[in-house]
Amino acid sequence: MPINFLGFERRQPYNPAVKMKLPFFALALFAAVSPMRAGPVELESKEMAPAPTITESEPWHFNLGVPGWLASVSGDIGLRGITSNVDVKFDQILRHIDWATSVSAEARKGRFGVYADLLYLEASDALYNNRVLSKVNIGLSQYLVDGEAFYRVVECPRGWIDLRAGARYTDVYSSTKLFGNSRLIDQAATVLANAIAGDLKGLLERFLQGKLDGKNPPLPVPPLAAHEKIKLLKLIVAARQDPMTAQQKIAQILNKQLNRSFSLTERWVDPYLGIGGSYDLTKAFYVTARADVGGFDVGSRVTVQASAALGCHITRRIYSEIGYRYLYDDYDSGGFLYKVSTYGPQITTGITF
Repeated sequence: MPINFLGFERRQPYNPAVKMKLPFFALALFAAVSPMRAGPVELESKEMAPAPTITESEPWHFNLGVPGWLASVSGDIGLRGITSNVDVKFDQILRHIDWATSVSAEARKGRFGVYADLLYLEASDALYNNRVLSKVNIGLSQYLVDGEAFYRVVECPRGWIDLRAGARYTDVYSSTKLFGNSRLIDQAATVLANAIAGDLKGLLERFLQGKLDGKNPPLPVPPLAAHEKIKLLKLIVAARQDPMTAQQKIAQILNKQLNRSFSLTERWVDPYLGIGGSYDLTKAFYVTARADVGGFDVGSRVTVQASAALGCHITRRIYSEIGYRYLYDDYDSGGFLYKVSTYGPQITTGITF
């Protein structure tokens, strides 16, 4: 407050603009300070917010292998009540293989995965004879396909165990083709036309020399032409009713029936349950095994497969295994019997990625 020289106050004249400026200045100061005070609070809240976490999904693992199964076959293969006992070693099958393919593939993500295995075999052989039946060609074509899903129940640094469930598709095609010798057929027709009735069956057996019986076949095929002997005998007996035309009719019958082809295709699917695992012996060597059982009268009465192998990691990606594989099928449907064991060493080479 200003004071004059006599000690008395000297009042200033009233100026309303002064009072107006003061509140306006206070408001402006508050507005300027408020953002400065709010700024650090907002920055602090940003610094305290947790950073988002990045989760990595499980990678895919793939395995592609080429198994070479050196399999032998033994058991019983029958058709309409006539059964052939089969015992064919691998070296015998190997001599008659026309084509063979085998491949396996696996894909896994985390503990879940799928697996498939394909085996295709095509083989043929010829049986020669110096009688009315000069040659018999037999053929075999077989598909064996496994498809399954699995869950890894145990996984540790040195190994794993999987529970598996899938289905096995079997496709077997067999063929038999007969080639008659027309010159010897004419001679046989004369003998059969003039023979005693009681000798007909024995004579026919001698002419055919068991080539239609299907006993101990060189390939695991059913006796497709075994019933042809019974049919031939009945036709010959009927042709002998007229002695004047018997020889000609029998020759025609033999030429027609001994120059024929027979074939059969059987397909079935077997569900199965199984288990598999692997254990590392060292960094380079490991053992692996798997087994399954199925059929359950869906396709086969029962089917069983088991394999075990010693493996080696040749590189980080390439591996090789040598082991043994066994497969048993007991299938009987529509007069076709397939009760067969397939077994032998198996050598596999594959790659993982």
